[in-house]
Amino acid sequence: MITLNTHKRHPNIIVKKWYHLWFGLRRGLTREVELIDGERRYRFRCETLREYSRCAKMFVKEPGTCEWIKNELKPGQIFYDIGANIGVYTVLAAKMTGPGGKVFAFEPHSANFTRLLDNIVVNHLQEIVTPCNIALNDESNFFAFNYLTSGVGTSSSQLASKQAAPGAKQDSEISELKYSSSLDSLIGTGKFATPHHIKIDVDGNERLILRGMKNLLSSPERPRSIQVEIDKHSQEEIPQFMEAHEYIASEKHHTRAGIKRIARGGAAEDNTFNMIFRLK
Repeated sequence: MITLNTHKRHPNIIVKKWYHLWFGLRRGLTREVELIDGERRYRFRCETLREYSRCAKMFVKEPGTCEWIKNELKPGQIFYDIGANIGVYTVLAAKMTGPGGKVFAFEPHSANFTRLLDNIVVNHLQEIVTPCNIALNDESNFFAFNYLTSGVGTSSSQLASKQAAPGAKQDSEISELKYSSSLDSLIGTGKFATPHHIKIDVDGNERLILRGMKNLLSSPERPRSIQVEIDKHSQEEIPQFMEAHEYIASEKHHTRAGIKRIARGGAAEDNTFNMIFRLK
């Protein structure tokens, strides 16, 4: 903490010195990380070790997610990244869909959203990516968005709801009153193009978001594939919900951390995993 004694004779000089020292240090700690995958380059702005780790491990943290995006998303298609965090998979999807396509990146965590904006800009993707600081739900209303922590690159913050999933984390460092909407309502405004593919990773509220897109899942223009993060509380409900809407589970993949836990003897069913659903 910097304390300034305003009774000194020249307080403005002291302020100016501290200003240059502190913000010069901040600039020195900011780095742009570049990853190269064949002919494609991905750049990310990082100010913390957590952000650096998330970006540097882009292709190893969730290799199944990366492979799904690279293999499934075609030039000119529409992709929804629900739970975009700082934009690692948003940037990957935007590179795959190209200038003729569109990526809508949904991230309600304000600090993460700010960095998401930075990463869209440093990759020159402003014409492809539409960032949305919106919380998705199964209804449109005001709810508390609980920040587990306000730090950049963090996860597990969550929108509170009277229908919150069993086991959902409700502890918070601070809560923000945030307006949430169902995906069906957003698409109904005409401002959101119908997606070809959707990724949903919101640390527990996936089932609520799915309920809020029933019209989309039943429409003639419904998504071709949807990847959903599934925890131990939703391993039966989500596949059943998707099957009722004529989607079948085609692939399942764990994160690198989950694979390590299972290798050490952990029960596979206790680990969160991603499941890809495709139309029957």
